[in-house]
Formats: sequence, C-alpha cells, structure tokens
Amino acid sequence: MAKKEENPLFVGITDKDELRRGMLECSKGILESLKFFESFKSVREEKAALTKQLKGDLKDISRSINALKNSLPHVKDGEIKKPEVKKAAELKPKIIKKAPVIAEKPSEKSEIEKLESELNEIEDKLNSLS
Repeated sequence: MAKKEENPLFVGITDKDELRRGMLECSKGILESLKFFESFKSVREEKAALTKQLKGDLKDISRSINALKNSLPHVKDGEIKKPEVKKAAELKPKIIKKAPVIAEKPSEKSEIEKLESELNEIEDKLNSLS
C-alpha cells in the first residue's frame, strides 16, 4: 500500500523563465554587494595603514622637536636683550636739496565734474539722435 506523502518532492513550476530571471537578478545583487564589501575592506585596510604611518610620522616629529629644544640654549626671559633703537634726536639729519616749488594751477573742474560734463554731453547727443 502506497501512502500519499504530505510533502511532495516535486512541484510544478509555472513561468520558469521569470523565476530564473528573478534568481539571476538576486545573484547579481548579491555579487554587487560582495564587490562593494571587498572594496570597502580594501579602503579600511588602506586607512589603517595610513593611520599607522601618520602615528609614526608624528612620533618622529615629536622626537625632532624635543631634540631641537634640547639643543637650544636655555635662556630666561629677563636675560633676553632687545636691540637698541636709535632715537630720532640721535640720528643725524640728512641734508636734502629741495626742488623749487612750482605752484600748480588749480584745476578748473575736479575729475568728477569733468566726467559729469562728458556724460551730459553724450546724453545730449543721444537725445538729439532720437
């Protein structure tokens, strides 16, 4: 006697092409996600390497600064001499020959007035053309 199975092994698939297309699109999405993750991993590794290099460079800079501080002489603030500035009275006055002063004729009109008059002339010409 054969019993009917409650869970059949074979199921009929309708529209197999559409199902295959859907599975391939899902596989494509998964592969794109994996590709993105791999690029993300490489960027993360590059960042870690650059961070490590930066820390090493900062240590080198710190050592160089400390070596420079140690090589410079220790001077207190009060011991630093400021360069003396000569006062104006102590300086010898230089003899400067002055050229004769020629009195300039005051201009009849200032630049703004000249420009305004030229502008008015141009406007008058434009109005006469109209």
